[in-house]
Order: sequence, then C-alpha cells, then structure tokens
Amino acid sequence: MKAEELRHALVAGNLLYISDPQIAKGIPHYHIFIKKIDGGYLTTVCCTSQFEKNLQHITRVGESLDTLVCIDHETVNNRLHNFTYINCNNYFSYTEAELLALNAKRDIPACGAVTDFEFQKIINGLLVSRRIDEEFKDEIRELLLSNDHK
Repeated sequence: MKAEELRHALVAGNLLYISDPQIAKGIPHYHIFIKKIDGGYLTTVCCTSQFEKNLQHITRVGESLDTLVCIDHETVNNRLHNFTYINCNNYFSYTEAELLALNAKRDIPACGAVTDFEFQKIINGLLVSRRIDEEFKDEIRELLLSNDHK
C-alpha cells in the first residue's frame, strides 16, 4: 500500500501483514497494531499459528495462560484463514520510518481488524505478563478502559 494508506491503517486493533527480516527470516506474519507510543514508536504484537509451542513455553516459564490470546478466523472483520494466536509476552516497536521502509521493500497490506473483545484480551494479556516493561503497560493501560479502541 502507499505510505499515506499505511499511515491511515495504523489504528489500534488493525491487522497488518508485515515482512520483517528480524522475524522468522522475513517470512510475512500478521501483526496487530496496538498504539503509537509517545516518542513516535509504533507498537504491534505478532500473530502465530503455533498454539502448542507457545502454550508449552508459557507454561514452562510460569506466565499466566491469559498471555496466550486466540483470534478467531471466522469473523467478517479479518482475513485470517485459521485460528491465530498472540503470545502477549512480547511486542514489537517500529519507528514510522522503519515501517515505511519495510513497506517499500515488500508491500504491507492491511488485513482487517480484530474484534473489540479480542483486542481487550490482547491488552489484558500484555498487562498481566511479567515480561512486559511497566513503561509500556502504562502506555496501553488506557486501551483496556476504552470500550472502542478505534
């Protein structure tokens, strides 16, 4: 998509299909946009289809099972083909320039959005994770209180 279209797609809860060489050797993954953080960072969480692997890891390290969130592929809001999972024990930060550069290399399409309920579960998962820094939690706490993240 064009740079301006990408900027307009950066809405909390929107799905983006990002090819980042630092994630899975550049194999595109769905990301859910969370928030533009003060200082200009754009934050996302990365989607995966690997439920069992993530469940085992979360259990082994003693994290809450609430940090593994399921996104339903059978909603009209997204273009997912299978159940998709978010491990809320990490997030990704990009500057706008970095995201635009990734878009220039390989188009980043917008792929719909998660439901409000799913978005709230993601925010809650990030907040209960012991691996997420308190500064980021402070930034996103307001999103948990909002009934409409968009």
